[in-house]
Amino acid sequence: MDWFFNEKYGRWVCALLDDAIAESSIKLLDEAYRKYLHITPIREVITDHGSQFYANRRDKKGEAKHSFEEYCKQRGIKQTLCKYNHPQSNGKMEKWFDTYNRHRDDFDSIQEFVDWYNRIGPHMSLNFDELETPKQAFYRKCDDIIFGNFVLMMESLLEEEI
Repeated sequence: MDWFFNEKYGRWVCALLDDAIAESSIKLLDEAYRKYLHITPIREVITDHGSQFYANRRDKKGEAKHSFEEYCKQRGIKQTLCKYNHPQSNGKMEKWFDTYNRHRDDFDSIQEFVDWYNRIGPHMSLNFDELETPKQAFYRKCDDIIFGNFVLMMESLLEEEI
């Protein structure tokens, strides 16, 4: 449960979510994991301490069972938790929500907004001199990985022929 002040409408909004949001979070992360696995597996995810991501009640050893945490462990994904009451720890997400809040009404659908955000709008946090978009940065950073995967694939094909 949390409160958010929507400046556009001048109202406070309180949202109450149940644990089903953890399953939705897993589903979304799994979709991204599978979509890009051919390039590289997701190695790390940064989250806040929200109950959809993290079991806030732990035993004396600091352990707890939580579906999102378990999913990350099974996939070898390191979960990094942001500091409490420190939104800068997850600054990229905070900026994304800010951009979403300012521009969402300019688009007919959430998919159009996401497409614009990833493929069209340059980001100052990336290579702004080149007007780089998140999609371009993703593939620029993956060039070596993609090439390495290609070499491994070719080596395995050659081994099969021998």
